Amino acid sequence: MATLTCRQLSKTYPGGHRAVEALDLTLEAGELMVIVGPSGCGKSTLLRMVAGLEAISGGQLIIGETVANALEPAERGIAMVFQNYALYPHMSVFDNMAYALKLQRRPRAEIERRVHEAATLLGIDALLERRPRQLSGGQRQRVAMGRAIVREPTVFLFDEPLSNLDAALRVQMRLEIRRLQQRLGASMLYVTHDQVEAMTLADRLVVMRDGRIEQIGTPMALFEKPISCFVARFIGSPAMNLIPVKRARDGAHLCAGLQLSGDPGAATLGLRPEHLRLDPQGELAGTVEMIEPLGVDALVHCRLPEHHEPLTARLPVTALAASGIRQQGAIRLAVDGPLHLFDDQDRRLEHAARLTPLSSLFAV
Repeated sequence: MATLTCRQLSKTYPGGHRAVEALDLTLEAGELMVIVGPSGCGKSTLLRMVAGLEAISGGQLIIGETVANALEPAERGIAMVFQNYALYPHMSVFDNMAYALKLQRRPRAEIERRVHEAATLLGIDALLERRPRQLSGGQRQRVAMGRAIVREPTVFLFDEPLSNLDAALRVQMRLEIRRLQQRLGASMLYVTHDQVEAMTLADRLVVMRDGRIEQIGTPMALFEKPISCFVARFIGSPAMNLIPVKRARDGAHLCAGLQLSGDPGAATLGLRPEHLRLDPQGELAGTVEMIEPLGVDALVHCRLPEHHEPLTARLPVTALAASGIRQQGAIRLAVDGPLHLFDDQDRRLEHAARLTPLSSLFAV
Protein backbone atom coordinates (compact mmCIF):
# COMPACT_ATOMS: atom_id res chain seq x y z
CA MET A 1 0.00 0.00 0.00
CA ALA A 2 1.20 3.50 -0.87
CA THR A 3 1.45 6.77 0.97
CA LEU A 4 -0.60 9.71 -0.25
CA THR A 5 0.72 13.25 0.17
CA CYS A 6 -0.99 16.59 -0.41
CA ARG A 7 1.37 19.57 -0.67
CA GLN A 8 -0.29 22.97 -0.57
CA LEU A 9 -3.25 21.41 -2.37
CA SER A 10 -5.92 23.94 -3.38
CA LYS A 11 -9.23 24.05 -5.19
CA THR A 12 -10.70 27.32 -6.47
CA TYR A 13 -13.99 27.34 -8.35
CA PRO A 14 -15.00 29.88 -11.02
CA GLY A 15 -16.03 33.05 -9.24
CA GLY A 16 -13.19 32.79 -6.76
CA HIS A 17 -14.64 30.45 -4.13
CA ARG A 18 -11.76 28.55 -2.48
CA ALA A 19 -13.10 25.17 -1.38
CA VAL A 20 -9.68 23.83 -0.30
CA GLU A 21 -6.80 26.13 0.51
CA ALA A 22 -3.08 25.30 0.72
CA LEU A 23 -3.69 21.96 2.43
CA ASP A 24 -0.78 19.80 3.63
CA LEU A 25 -1.55 16.21 4.52
CA THR A 26 0.15 12.80 4.46
CA LEU A 27 -1.69 9.48 4.61
CA GLU A 28 0.81 6.86 5.71
CA ALA A 29 0.90 3.38 4.18
CA GLY A 30 -1.62 1.14 5.94
CA GLU A 31 -3.25 4.04 7.81
CA LEU A 32 -6.97 4.73 8.16
CA MET A 33 -7.32 8.50 8.24
CA VAL A 34 -10.75 10.05 8.81
CA ILE A 35 -11.66 13.59 7.76
CA VAL A 36 -14.52 15.36 9.54
CA GLY A 37 -15.97 18.83 9.45
CA PRO A 38 -19.22 20.70 8.89
CA SER A 39 -20.97 20.79 5.53
CA GLY A 40 -19.10 22.94 3.06
CA CYS A 41 -15.72 22.69 4.80
CA GLY A 42 -14.08 21.07 1.75
CA LYS A 43 -13.72 17.46 2.90
CA SER A 44 -15.58 15.85 0.00
CA THR A 45 -13.91 18.24 -2.47
CA LEU A 46 -10.54 17.07 -1.17
CA LEU A 47 -11.53 13.44 -1.67
CA ARG A 48 -12.73 14.13 -5.21
CA MET A 49 -9.45 15.87 -6.07
CA VAL A 50 -7.52 12.85 -4.82
CA ALA A 51 -9.76 10.57 -6.91
CA GLY A 52 -9.33 12.72 -10.01
CA LEU A 53 -12.99 13.73 -10.16
CA GLU A 54 -12.15 17.40 -9.49
CA ALA A 55 -9.31 19.30 -11.13
CA ILE A 56 -6.56 20.51 -8.79
CA SER A 57 -6.12 24.30 -8.83
CA GLY A 58 -2.77 24.41 -7.05
CA GLY A 59 -0.22 22.36 -5.17
CA GLN A 60 0.77 18.74 -5.64
CA LEU A 61 -0.90 15.37 -5.11
CA ILE A 62 1.67 12.60 -4.71
CA ILE A 63 0.65 8.93 -4.65
CA GLY A 64 3.57 6.75 -3.68
CA GLU A 65 6.44 8.44 -5.52
CA THR A 66 4.36 9.77 -8.41
CA VAL A 67 2.95 13.29 -8.83
CA ALA A 68 -0.63 12.49 -9.78
CA ASN A 69 -2.07 15.93 -10.63
CA ALA A 70 -2.34 15.20 -14.34
CA LEU A 71 -3.15 11.49 -14.11
CA GLU A 72 -6.57 10.22 -15.17
CA PRO A 73 -8.66 8.62 -12.38
CA ALA A 74 -8.02 5.12 -13.73
CA GLU A 75 -4.26 5.72 -13.66
CA ARG A 76 -4.04 6.69 -10.00
CA GLY A 77 -4.44 3.25 -8.44
CA ILE A 78 -7.28 4.52 -6.27
CA ALA A 79 -10.73 3.03 -5.61
CA MET A 80 -13.61 5.10 -4.23
CA VAL A 81 -16.70 3.99 -2.30
CA PHE A 82 -19.56 6.48 -2.63
CA GLN A 83 -22.40 7.45 -0.31
CA ASN A 84 -25.06 6.31 -2.80
CA TYR A 85 -23.27 3.02 -3.69
CA ALA A 86 -23.23 3.90 -7.46
CA LEU A 87 -24.12 0.35 -8.52
CA TYR A 88 -25.36 -0.48 -12.03
CA PRO A 89 -28.99 -1.54 -11.49
CA HIS A 90 -29.16 -3.78 -14.59
CA MET A 91 -26.08 -5.79 -13.62
CA SER A 92 -25.73 -8.65 -11.18
CA VAL A 93 -23.58 -8.30 -8.08
CA PHE A 94 -20.86 -10.31 -9.83
CA ASP A 95 -20.89 -8.08 -12.89
CA ASN A 96 -20.89 -4.90 -10.76
CA MET A 97 -17.82 -6.11 -8.92
CA ALA A 98 -16.12 -7.38 -12.08
CA TYR A 99 -16.85 -4.35 -14.27
CA ALA A 100 -13.57 -2.46 -13.79
CA LEU A 101 -11.56 -5.64 -14.31
CA LYS A 102 -13.41 -6.36 -17.54
CA LEU A 103 -12.59 -2.86 -18.79
CA GLN A 104 -8.94 -3.65 -18.05
CA ARG A 105 -9.35 -6.85 -20.13
CA ARG A 106 -8.20 -9.07 -17.30
CA PRO A 107 -8.33 -12.84 -17.93
CA ARG A 108 -11.65 -14.45 -17.05
CA ALA A 109 -10.04 -16.75 -14.48
CA GLU A 110 -8.41 -13.80 -12.71
CA ILE A 111 -11.69 -11.86 -12.66
CA GLU A 112 -13.58 -14.78 -11.14
CA ARG A 113 -10.85 -15.36 -8.55
CA ARG A 114 -10.73 -11.71 -7.44
CA VAL A 115 -14.51 -11.33 -7.29
CA HIS A 116 -15.03 -14.55 -5.33
CA GLU A 117 -12.20 -13.70 -2.91
CA ALA A 118 -13.67 -10.25 -2.25
CA ALA A 119 -17.20 -11.61 -1.95
CA THR A 120 -16.07 -14.23 0.56
CA LEU A 121 -14.17 -11.60 2.55
CA LEU A 122 -17.32 -9.46 2.74
CA GLY A 123 -19.78 -12.30 3.29
CA ILE A 124 -21.73 -11.69 0.08
CA ASP A 125 -20.65 -14.76 -1.91
CA ALA A 126 -24.25 -16.06 -1.87
CA LEU A 127 -25.52 -12.81 -3.47
CA LEU A 128 -23.44 -12.75 -6.65
CA GLU A 129 -26.35 -13.51 -9.00
CA ARG A 130 -28.73 -10.93 -7.51
CA ARG A 131 -29.47 -7.43 -8.82
CA PRO A 132 -28.93 -4.34 -6.58
CA ARG A 133 -32.71 -3.87 -6.17
CA GLN A 134 -32.85 -7.27 -4.46
CA LEU A 135 -30.35 -6.22 -1.79
CA SER A 136 -30.63 -4.38 1.51
CA GLY A 137 -28.72 -1.15 2.09
CA GLY A 138 -26.01 -2.95 4.02
CA GLN A 139 -25.62 -5.55 1.28
CA ARG A 140 -25.38 -2.85 -1.39
CA GLN A 141 -22.65 -1.13 0.58
CA ARG A 142 -20.72 -4.40 0.81
CA VAL A 143 -21.00 -4.78 -2.95
CA ALA A 144 -19.65 -1.24 -3.41
CA MET A 145 -16.76 -2.09 -1.11
CA GLY A 146 -16.17 -5.36 -2.98
CA ARG A 147 -16.02 -3.50 -6.27
CA ALA A 148 -13.24 -1.38 -4.78
CA ILE A 149 -11.36 -4.35 -3.30
CA VAL A 150 -11.18 -6.34 -6.53
CA ARG A 151 -9.23 -3.52 -8.16
CA GLU A 152 -6.46 -4.01 -5.57
CA PRO A 153 -5.89 -0.24 -5.28
CA THR A 154 -3.01 1.47 -3.52
CA VAL A 155 -5.44 3.76 -1.65
CA PHE A 156 -9.14 3.39 -0.76
CA LEU A 157 -11.35 6.49 -0.60
CA PHE A 158 -14.65 6.47 1.32
CA ASP A 159 -17.10 9.37 0.91
CA GLU A 160 -19.66 9.16 3.74
CA PRO A 161 -20.35 5.50 2.88
CA LEU A 162 -22.65 4.75 5.84
CA SER A 163 -24.87 7.83 5.89
CA ASN A 164 -27.77 6.05 4.12
CA LEU A 165 -27.88 3.19 6.64
CA ASP A 166 -29.88 2.96 9.85
CA ALA A 167 -28.14 3.37 13.20
CA ALA A 168 -27.75 -0.33 14.03
CA LEU A 169 -26.40 -1.16 10.58
CA ARG A 170 -23.94 1.75 10.73
CA VAL A 171 -22.42 0.25 13.88
CA GLN A 172 -22.08 -3.15 12.19
CA MET A 173 -20.59 -1.68 9.02
CA ARG A 174 -18.10 0.42 11.01
CA LEU A 175 -16.78 -2.77 12.57
CA GLU A 176 -16.62 -4.47 9.18
CA ILE A 177 -14.73 -1.59 7.55
CA ARG A 178 -12.20 -1.52 10.39
CA ARG A 179 -11.79 -5.29 10.26
CA LEU A 180 -11.40 -5.14 6.48
CA GLN A 181 -8.76 -2.41 6.69
CA GLN A 182 -6.75 -4.40 9.21
CA ARG A 183 -6.94 -7.61 7.15
CA LEU A 184 -5.92 -5.88 3.92
CA GLY A 185 -3.38 -3.56 5.55
CA ALA A 186 -4.95 -0.93 3.33
CA SER A 187 -4.37 2.82 3.19
CA MET A 188 -7.77 4.47 3.56
CA LEU A 189 -8.92 8.08 3.44
CA TYR A 190 -12.42 8.25 4.89
CA VAL A 191 -14.76 11.26 4.92
CA THR A 192 -17.73 11.47 7.28
CA HIS A 193 -19.88 14.01 9.10
CA ASP A 194 -20.50 11.50 11.91
CA GLN A 195 -18.00 12.11 14.70
CA VAL A 196 -18.78 8.80 16.44
CA GLU A 197 -17.84 7.07 13.19
CA ALA A 198 -14.70 9.18 13.04
CA MET A 199 -13.62 8.51 16.63
CA THR A 200 -14.12 4.75 16.38
CA LEU A 201 -12.50 4.23 12.98
CA ALA A 202 -9.57 6.61 12.75
CA ASP A 203 -5.90 5.96 13.33
CA ARG A 204 -5.61 9.72 12.86
CA LEU A 205 -8.39 12.24 12.68
CA VAL A 206 -8.43 15.43 10.60
CA VAL A 207 -10.83 18.26 11.45
CA MET A 208 -11.41 20.66 8.53
CA ARG A 209 -12.78 24.18 8.67
CA ASP A 210 -13.36 26.52 5.73
CA GLY A 211 -11.10 24.55 3.40
CA ARG A 212 -8.20 24.26 5.84
CA ILE A 213 -7.04 21.74 8.43
CA GLU A 214 -7.94 22.95 11.89
CA GLN A 215 -6.29 20.06 13.77
CA ILE A 216 -4.89 16.63 13.06
CA GLY A 217 -3.97 13.85 15.50
CA THR A 218 -5.24 10.68 17.14
CA PRO A 219 -8.91 10.74 18.14
CA MET A 220 -8.03 10.83 21.85
CA ALA A 221 -5.49 13.63 21.34
CA LEU A 222 -8.19 15.79 19.75
CA PHE A 223 -10.69 14.84 22.44
CA GLU A 224 -8.32 15.57 25.31
CA LYS A 225 -6.58 18.66 23.88
CA PRO A 226 -8.70 20.39 21.22
CA ILE A 227 -6.68 23.21 19.70
CA SER A 228 -9.66 25.55 19.41
CA CYS A 229 -13.27 26.05 20.46
CA PHE A 230 -14.25 24.84 16.98
CA VAL A 231 -12.59 21.45 17.51
CA ALA A 232 -13.88 21.30 21.10
CA ARG A 233 -17.45 21.68 19.84
CA PHE A 234 -16.97 19.22 17.00
CA ILE A 235 -15.21 16.34 18.77
CA GLY A 236 -17.15 14.63 21.54
CA SER A 237 -20.76 13.54 21.86
CA PRO A 238 -22.35 15.47 23.43
CA ALA A 239 -20.21 18.49 22.64
CA MET A 240 -17.98 20.23 25.16
CA ASN A 241 -19.66 22.87 27.30
CA LEU A 242 -18.18 26.29 26.51
CA ILE A 243 -18.72 28.99 29.13
CA PRO A 244 -17.66 32.66 28.76
CA VAL A 245 -15.11 34.01 31.25
CA LYS A 246 -15.66 37.61 32.39
CA ARG A 247 -13.26 40.01 34.08
CA ALA A 248 -14.61 41.60 37.25
CA ARG A 249 -13.67 45.11 38.40
CA ASP A 250 -11.29 43.69 40.98
CA GLY A 251 -9.50 41.70 38.24
CA ALA A 252 -11.03 38.33 39.13
CA HIS A 253 -12.07 35.98 36.34
CA LEU A 254 -15.72 34.99 36.77
CA CYS A 255 -17.41 32.07 35.05
CA ALA A 256 -21.03 30.95 35.61
CA GLY A 257 -21.07 32.29 39.16
CA LEU A 258 -17.62 30.96 39.99
CA GLN A 259 -14.12 32.36 40.10
CA LEU A 260 -11.45 30.99 37.79
CA SER A 261 -8.20 30.89 39.71
CA GLY A 262 -5.05 32.62 38.47
CA ASP A 263 -4.82 35.00 35.54
CA PRO A 264 -4.76 32.75 32.49
CA GLY A 265 -6.06 35.29 30.00
CA ALA A 266 -8.89 32.93 29.20
CA ALA A 267 -12.02 34.11 27.42
CA THR A 268 -13.77 30.72 27.42
CA LEU A 269 -13.84 27.75 29.77
CA GLY A 270 -14.52 24.28 28.38
CA LEU A 271 -15.97 21.38 30.39
CA ARG A 272 -16.64 17.93 28.97
CA PRO A 273 -20.07 16.50 29.93
CA GLU A 274 -18.26 13.27 30.89
CA HIS A 275 -16.12 15.18 33.40
CA LEU A 276 -19.02 16.36 35.56
CA ARG A 277 -20.52 14.35 38.43
CA LEU A 278 -23.24 14.77 41.00
CA ASP A 279 -21.92 16.17 44.28
CA PRO A 280 -23.93 18.00 46.97
CA GLN A 281 -20.81 20.09 47.65
CA GLY A 282 -19.93 20.59 43.98
CA GLU A 283 -18.68 23.86 42.55
CA LEU A 284 -21.44 24.20 39.97
CA ALA A 285 -25.01 24.83 41.04
CA GLY A 286 -28.01 25.28 38.81
CA THR A 287 -31.50 24.20 37.79
CA VAL A 288 -32.30 21.12 35.70
CA GLU A 289 -34.05 22.02 32.44
CA MET A 290 -34.22 18.61 30.75
CA ILE A 291 -33.16 15.00 31.31
CA GLU A 292 -32.53 12.72 28.32
CA PRO A 293 -32.24 9.05 29.34
CA LEU A 294 -29.82 7.06 27.17
CA GLY A 295 -29.99 3.73 28.97
CA VAL A 296 -27.17 3.40 31.51
CA ASP A 297 -26.46 7.15 31.31
CA ALA A 298 -28.56 10.26 30.89
CA LEU A 299 -27.82 13.71 29.52
CA VAL A 300 -28.80 16.34 32.07
CA HIS A 301 -29.18 19.87 30.73
CA CYS A 302 -29.12 22.51 33.45
CA ARG A 303 -29.05 26.29 33.75
CA LEU A 304 -26.20 27.94 35.67
CA PRO A 305 -26.07 31.46 37.13
CA GLU A 306 -25.01 34.13 34.64
CA HIS A 307 -24.75 31.60 31.78
CA HIS A 308 -27.32 31.76 29.00
CA GLU A 309 -26.63 28.39 27.36
CA PRO A 310 -27.61 25.13 29.12
CA LEU A 311 -24.73 23.13 30.54
CA THR A 312 -24.83 19.40 29.75
CA ALA A 313 -23.64 16.64 32.08
CA ARG A 314 -23.47 12.94 31.23
CA LEU A 315 -24.48 11.16 34.43
CA PRO A 316 -25.33 7.58 35.47
CA VAL A 317 -29.08 6.97 35.63
CA THR A 318 -28.64 5.14 38.95
CA ALA A 319 -26.96 8.20 40.49
CA LEU A 320 -29.78 10.45 39.27
CA ALA A 321 -32.42 8.13 40.72
CA ALA A 322 -30.63 7.89 44.08
CA SER A 323 -30.28 11.66 44.35
CA GLY A 324 -33.86 12.42 43.39
CA ILE A 325 -32.81 14.83 40.63
CA ARG A 326 -35.77 15.91 38.51
CA GLN A 327 -36.65 18.51 35.90
CA GLN A 328 -36.88 22.06 37.26
CA GLY A 329 -35.15 20.87 40.43
CA ALA A 330 -31.84 22.02 41.88
CA ILE A 331 -28.59 20.27 40.99
CA ARG A 332 -24.97 20.53 42.08
CA LEU A 333 -22.10 19.22 40.00
CA ALA A 334 -18.42 18.75 40.67
CA VAL A 335 -15.74 18.96 38.00
CA ASP A 336 -14.05 15.57 37.75
CA GLY A 337 -11.66 16.16 34.87
CA PRO A 338 -9.53 18.80 33.20
CA LEU A 339 -10.58 22.39 32.58
CA HIS A 340 -10.04 23.52 29.00
CA LEU A 341 -9.16 27.19 28.52
CA PHE A 342 -9.36 29.20 25.30
CA ASP A 343 -8.28 32.77 24.58
CA ASP A 344 -10.27 35.53 22.89
CA GLN A 345 -9.27 34.09 19.51
CA ASP A 346 -10.79 30.72 20.52
CA ARG A 347 -7.32 29.11 20.64
CA ARG A 348 -6.28 26.68 23.35
CA LEU A 349 -4.35 27.85 26.43
CA GLU A 350 -2.23 25.46 28.48
CA HIS A 351 -2.56 27.30 31.81
CA ALA A 352 -3.64 25.25 34.83
CA ALA A 353 -6.74 26.61 36.52
CA ARG A 354 -9.51 25.66 38.90
CA LEU A 355 -12.98 26.89 39.80
CA THR A 356 -13.68 28.41 43.20
CA PRO A 357 -17.27 28.82 44.46
CA LEU A 358 -18.52 32.30 45.27
CA SER A 359 -21.05 31.80 48.06
CA SER A 360 -23.07 34.86 47.19
CA LEU A 361 -23.85 33.39 43.78
CA PHE A 362 -24.69 29.88 44.88
CA ALA A 363 -28.43 30.39 45.43
CA VAL A 364 -30.51 28.35 43.04
